[in-house]
Order: sequence, then structure tokens, then C-alpha cells
Amino acid sequence: STQGVRVLYFADMLKDVCSDPVQHKELVREVVGKSALGNLDPMRIQPSHLIIGYPGVYRFDTTTLLEPLPNLYFMRDPAFFIQDHLIISHFYYPIRQRESLLAKAVFSRHPLFEGVKIYDGIYNDPEATIEGGDVLVPDSETVLVGISERTNEKGAEHLARYLFENTSIKRLIKIFIPQRHEFMHLDTLFTFIDRQQIITMPLFWDSPEYYTEITREVHRQCGRLGTKCHAPHPEHLSSGCYMKVLTPDKEERQYNNVMAGLDELGVIVPDITVTVAGQRSAYNTPEEHIQEALREQWNDAANTFALKPGTVMSYSRNGMTIRAMEDRMVEVLQFDGGELVRGRGGPRCMTMPLKREPI
Repeated sequence: STQGVRVLYFADMLKDVCSDPVQHKELVREVVGKSALGNLDPMRIQPSHLIIGYPGVYRFDTTTLLEPLPNLYFMRDPAFFIQDHLIISHFYYPIRQRESLLAKAVFSRHPLFEGVKIYDGIYNDPEATIEGGDVLVPDSETVLVGISERTNEKGAEHLARYLFENTSIKRLIKIFIPQRHEFMHLDTLFTFIDRQQIITMPLFWDSPEYYTEITREVHRQCGRLGTKCHAPHPEHLSSGCYMKVLTPDKEERQYNNVMAGLDELGVIVPDITVTVAGQRSAYNTPEEHIQEALREQWNDAANTFALKPGTVMSYSRNGMTIRAMEDRMVEVLQFDGGELVRGRGGPRCMTMPLKREPI
């Protein structure tokens, strides 16, 4: 591309592997399972079936061998690279766990990834869950992991043990966020747009009481109208967020203010932080700012994907957030994605960075 990025499509990689009949059979047996296959010839299952289902996504058949994987376009989640290590995720919801199996099967066989270290220990740990949307890598010694609806502490601590023993990572920071679908992963709340520069929701970390009151008012209005309210309950937001820092010496330090803690540790520079829907000074009240931010965040305004420091991708519908980033000299490549956004994920959700250094 014009940004110097080489893009690999997972479906094409799957087809590459399955072009060898021996690899094809092995991969199908690994992903589907020998017992599930029974007497069915693995060659009957084509690469596309592993994604759209078998005998097919459009056939309503109670004996369907493979259900479709409609969430596979969120490639951030099934596995993630940290340096030259590919970590296989362990999904919270069983319906998505075949995505991890498929990712492992393809990456372990594709010639482009020969010699890559693949770790599936977390996937095989029944008590640990971790998904790629909760993992951010700000520098060569630091990893952030959101403790969320989908990723638990055991998953983060399992990852920390592996990274401390096998990579240059010196600290893993667990960031505790509300365990609610609305805040599915850490990258729904903030992402990096440049070195030490993030985009995040306004006042979410420092003043959660504003969100609590807005949520309480939403529940009041829904009650008045007699409609079901799908917003989080106020108590889900009132406790705020916090973080814990893990290091190889097994010491654990807690910070009750996430942004202040990340600043103290040199992970971010608060003065250059961008907030969804623009800067605070553009609004009369904090509530007005938050309400506008929540509208754009419904379209994943904070879920940007950095092609390189200072250049990101975003849905074009997030106009106020895009202007806020451009005011900070961040280049924003916009795209429409009118149907993609319906899946409740943004540009970062849909990408899996493989190698960050220039090719």
C-alpha cells in the first residue's frame, strides 16, 4: 500500500496451506476433530467450509458438522503477536474457540511463518481466558492487558509468566475495566495513535461519576417510557477502574488511577492524549461532551488502528473524533465500513499486526 504495509488475508493463507492435500487433511482433522469427522473424508471439507460452515451457512440443518464463524473478521482476537511470539487466545465464549484452533493450524503450517514461536499454553489452560482485543503493546518492554468481560486475571498472569521467561518484556500491566459487553475489550476504551499518545473516552478514567449519573438518567427515562433499558447499571461504573503492574520479581503494585499510573510509568503522555468527540474545551459541560462521545463510540471511535506512529485508520462517520486527532497532527485514513460497524468492532478489531518493523 502507499503506507508501506503488506496485507495478508487469512482466507488466502488458509487456501495456501490446503493446496497441499496432506496438509489439508491434517488441518481439517486438527480443527474439526477426528471424532466429529467420523467416516467423512477430510477432503470433502474445503477451506471455505472452515469459515462459512459445513455443509453451508445457508442450509438449515440440525446435523451441521461445522457452524459458521461470523466473527472471524475480527482478526485481532484469535491470536496475537508479541515480538516474534504468536500467542493463541483462549476465548471466553466457546462459540469462538474454533477461531483460535484455526489460527494455530494455519500459522503453524504456512511457509511465511516457518520458525515462528507459537504458544498455546493459555488456550489449553481451562481456568485462563484471554482475547487479543485486551492486549496492547506500547513498547518493547511493556504489555497492557485489560481484565474485562472476556479476559480474566489468570489469563493475564499466565501470559506474564510466559513473556517474562521468553521475551524482553519486563512488565505486564493489568487494567481492570467494567466487565460488561459495552466495554468488551480494553481497545474499545483506548488505543495508541502514536508513541505514548492514546485516544480514549473523556472523563472515563478520572471521573466515572459522570457516566454513572448519565446511565442512571437513561434508566429513569426508559422506566418513564416503559421500555427495556440495555444500558449498564450505574453500579457497574461507580467503582471506577484501576491497574496492577506485574514484574519478573513477582512484585505487584496497584494504581487506583489508570491514566496517572500509565503517566508515572512513562507509557503515555497525558498532555497529548486525544479524547473521543474532541477536547473538553469544546463543550459547555462534561455531560454534553460525554453524550457526544458515547454517540461516536457506538461506532468504535476509540478503536483506531495505527498503521505506523501518527497514522491511523478510523470509520469516516466519527467526524468529531477524526478532527480531534487531526488537530493533534495525527493523519487519519478514513473508510466507510457501513456494514462492518454493525458487528460492533472497529479497525483495530479487524487487524492482526504480524511484524511492525519495516519489511
